[in-house]
Amino acid sequence: MVDRGLLYREWKQNQVVLILVSIFLAAVNPFSVFNTYLTYKGCLGDPGEYYCVFHVNSFDNGMLIMNWVTGLMLAVCLFGLERTKGTMDSLLSLPYTRGQVFQTKFLLGGAVIVGFQAVGYGLAELLIILLKPERVYYFHHFSVGEIIVSVLAFTLVASAGTLTGNTFGQLLTAFTVSIAPYLIISLPLANAEVVLGVKTYELLPSSVNHSFQFINPIMYANTDWITASKYILIIPAAMSILFYVIGYICFVRQPIERNGRFFLWKKLDRPVQIFVIIIGVLGFGLAGYSTGQTITGYVVGMLIGGAVGFLISYFAIYKKTKHV
Repeated sequence: MVDRGLLYREWKQNQVVLILVSIFLAAVNPFSVFNTYLTYKGCLGDPGEYYCVFHVNSFDNGMLIMNWVTGLMLAVCLFGLERTKGTMDSLLSLPYTRGQVFQTKFLLGGAVIVGFQAVGYGLAELLIILLKPERVYYFHHFSVGEIIVSVLAFTLVASAGTLTGNTFGQLLTAFTVSIAPYLIISLPLANAEVVLGVKTYELLPSSVNHSFQFINPIMYANTDWITASKYILIIPAAMSILFYVIGYICFVRQPIERNGRFFLWKKLDRPVQIFVIIIGVLGFGLAGYSTGQTITGYVVGMLIGGAVGFLISYFAIYKKTKHV
C-alpha cells in the first residue's frame, strides 16, 4: 500500500523535476499539433513553389518521441540519486516497509508519466477536432505507444536503480539491459560467422530477423515500431511488467549496506565482470577482424578487448562512489 506521508515526502523532495516533467508531457503533444498548424498558415501566406497542406503526421514528430527521456529522468531522481546522495539509508529507517517505499516511488513516477501524457493526448485530440487537418497519420497509435514506451523506460531504469548503489551504475546497467538481446544473441552469432564462415542470419526467416530488434528495449527510442504490427506494443508492455517485478523483488530483498558500490548485491560483481570481459573480447574481436578481414586482426582485437573489458569492469564495479 502507498502511504500518504511517504508520498508527500517524495513529492517535496523531487518537486521541481516533477513539475517540469509534468508541464512538458502535458504540452508537447498539443504544441506539436499547433506548431504544424502554424507552419501550414505560414505556407499559405507565402506559398512560393510549395503546395500547402495541413497534415498531422506523428511519425515525423521529433518532439513527442523524446517523452521516454522523462521516464529515465524520473527513475534517476526517485531511485539513483537517493543512493548517490546517501539519503536512501535514512528513508529506509523511517517506519515504512521497503515495499511501501518502492510502490510509492513507482506510483508517483508512473502517475506523472501516464497521467500528464494522457492530458496532452486529450488536448492534442481537441486541437485536431477544432483545427480540422486534411489528414492525420499515426496520431492515436503514436500517442498511446509513447505512453507505453515512457513507462518501459521508467521501469527499466528504476529496476536498474534497485540493483545498483549509485547513479552511474544505474544508467550503465539500464543501457546494458536495453541492448542485452543483441549482446547475448547477435554478438556471438557474428563471431560464429567469422570463425565458421557461415552467414547465420541467412539460416533464420526474414520475419524472425525483423522481429528480433523489438525485443531490444533501446529500439523503442526511435519511431520504427510505429509502422510495425499494431500488436508490437504488447512487447514493451510485457517488458514493463517484468522490470517492475524485478525492481520490486530487488528493492525488498536486496541489502543496502553497500551504498556507493556499483551493485548492492556483492555476488553480482564477479559474474558481471566476466560478462563484460566476454563482451569486450567478442566486440573488439569483430572490430579487429573488420579492419583487414584477417584472423590475426581478429585475435589481436580479442586480446585488446579482454584487457579493456577487465579494466572497465574492475574500476566501474569495485570502485566505491562517494556521496554527493
